[in-house]
Amino acid sequence: MKIRIASDVGGTFTDSIAYDPATRRIAVSKVPTTPEAREAGTVESLRRTLAEFGAGGEAVDYVGHGMTTATNAVIQRRGAKTAFVTTRGFRDLLLIGRQDRPSLYDIDVVRTPPLVPRELCYGIGGRLDAEGREIEPLALGELAAAAADMRAKSVEAVAVVFLHAYANPAHEREAKAVLEQQLPGVVVSISTDISREFREFERASTTVLNAFLTPVIAGYLGALSARLRERHTGLGVGRDRPIMVMEASGGLMTLESARARPVHTILSGPAGGVIAGAHFANLVGADTIVTMDIGGTSTDISLIRNGRPETTRNARIGQIPIRLPVIDINAIGAGGGSIAWIDDGGALRVGPASAEAVPGPACYGQGGTRPTVTDANLVLGRLDGDTRLAGNLKVDADAARKAVETHVAAPLDIDPVAAAAGILRVAHANIVRGIRVVSVERGHDPRLCTLVPFGGAGPMHGSPVARELSIGRIAIPPAPGILCALGQLLSNLRHDLIETHIFPYSADAQARAAAITRRLVEAADRLLEADRVPGEKRAVEVRVEARYVGQSYELPIAFDHGDAGAWARLGDAFRTAHRARFGHADPAAPIEIVGFGATAIGRVEAPELPVLAAGERDPPAQAQTGTRRVFFEGPGLGDAGAWATAQVLARNKLLAGNRIAGPAIIEEISATTVLYPGDRAEMHASGVLIVECPS
Repeated sequence: MKIRIASDVGGTFTDSIAYDPATRRIAVSKVPTTPEAREAGTVESLRRTLAEFGAGGEAVDYVGHGMTTATNAVIQRRGAKTAFVTTRGFRDLLLIGRQDRPSLYDIDVVRTPPLVPRELCYGIGGRLDAEGREIEPLALGELAAAAADMRAKSVEAVAVVFLHAYANPAHEREAKAVLEQQLPGVVVSISTDISREFREFERASTTVLNAFLTPVIAGYLGALSARLRERHTGLGVGRDRPIMVMEASGGLMTLESARARPVHTILSGPAGGVIAGAHFANLVGADTIVTMDIGGTSTDISLIRNGRPETTRNARIGQIPIRLPVIDINAIGAGGGSIAWIDDGGALRVGPASAEAVPGPACYGQGGTRPTVTDANLVLGRLDGDTRLAGNLKVDADAARKAVETHVAAPLDIDPVAAAAGILRVAHANIVRGIRVVSVERGHDPRLCTLVPFGGAGPMHGSPVARELSIGRIAIPPAPGILCALGQLLSNLRHDLIETHIFPYSADAQARAAAITRRLVEAADRLLEADRVPGEKRAVEVRVEARYVGQSYELPIAFDHGDAGAWARLGDAFRTAHRARFGHADPAAPIEIVGFGATAIGRVEAPELPVLAAGERDPPAQAQTGTRRVFFEGPGLGDAGAWATAQVLARNKLLAGNRIAGPAIIEEISATTVLYPGDRAEMHASGVLIVECPS
């Protein structure tokens, strides 16, 4: 038996999946996250999943892992005490940042302070020009003095970012050698190992994030690896079995790479869900989709066109920019654990504060007293007192009703049912706005998309969100509550290489471009070789970054480095991409090359998931577990909403071809699906529940 396992650590729950390729069987588990030692909850979740097969760690052939550890460390400012070393005269680079305003007309806007305080920022003599030629040698004496000051201030990590280092890494490498010698045990990150691009502020921000996170992530992954390998306190996974970590670009990286470049693990958990969502949407013929991952703390939204997730290199966590390829995810503070509250103006608000795993929603009975979205669902009957979240967590309906009544109904002078319905309406409005950001605001019509809701709470809120956006089709994947973990079994190994090279686009530049791309492809292949990826499973994709002369931002253009005529066609490809993105193109305007990138891909063997047996039109009797009184609100149901009797079904008993008319509640271990009145659903052979809802 060779079982592949994966886990995803969220703010509220830790999800795990195990897959046996021989039988195509899967098993899942969901346990509360253990914030004080997240690796403990991960191992417990994996142990329970393997128990479904009657197996232990010795049967494991592969381990995947996604996490929110890096994201939480940045948001909570719980990283290493970090110093910043840069070129003399640029000491305040992190503080000045960009001169754009997050909110143009907000006169009270307050910028998030940088991760490094000014007293730990050092300007060092030495200078390169834009071509990488040395103008002034590195001032080693000044660097030694800075190191002494850092040592006196107990610095734990250092980020080194010199002007124009992207063109020549010599000064940064020299500085790293000096600092590592004088500051033993201190992490030193240099920008040319993290983000070899121009734009000093974004490059500096990304490098600082990497240094800030390295001790935290290295410690966490080290503890996780030890627990996984240890037979007595962990699982006993073989030391020769690979442990792969999900990265923000939607690929996988080795454990060693993740410990060295932890900035790549920011948003790693949600990325797995997007990959898996795209996989299942493709199985049912949907290539343009909006994924809606609702967990306990947040809702993560992404747009996928032509079966491939949108990526960006201009992501942010809070107000801190990250200059790395990441799946374009819009994360908002609206999850099952989001707390409902009344603001100073008397308006009902939901989130962004969350009850998280501890103390959790009031209905968890773990000390929480504030009402959350989960409590509202319980009051409205979508869950009931017999519901066991994550398979074993019993909920307290009386505690949920009391929390809603005390903190929302009483201050607004309304009954608890109306208050609970109001909580859902506000939460749905927040999510709808988040979807419009990735669709309408970028020129995409959501009515032409399929909504793919997942996460522990996603399928519960899919129908009302789809109705608000006039989306007529919803595709709910199997085991939606653990989809982010499943994404780690579907993703490929990935490395991204980027270099800045600024020069005019012309036929004369073809030889220069060929030399650059050849070097990048060779470097990408060496990385896959180091990861022991067989030659037949390797692929390298190359792209060119181009813009019109005078523009500030560039577009990535796919480039077939093996085609001798690709360079001549690049100009037309750029103009086509520019017209698609901005609505216009100028055939006479000169084009400028900004940089080159290569993505190294090591293909993994995707699991062949179970196929449902064929059934009749009506669900089998064993799938029908009863009925429940449920309150429904939302578009088409009247301003006040209404109670209705909903049939309750067990999803694991449904067969391909079964059809279900709303109102209905479909339960499974990882999530609950709510079909509103008027919805029509059908089980697909892939296990996807396809819902047609009135718009």
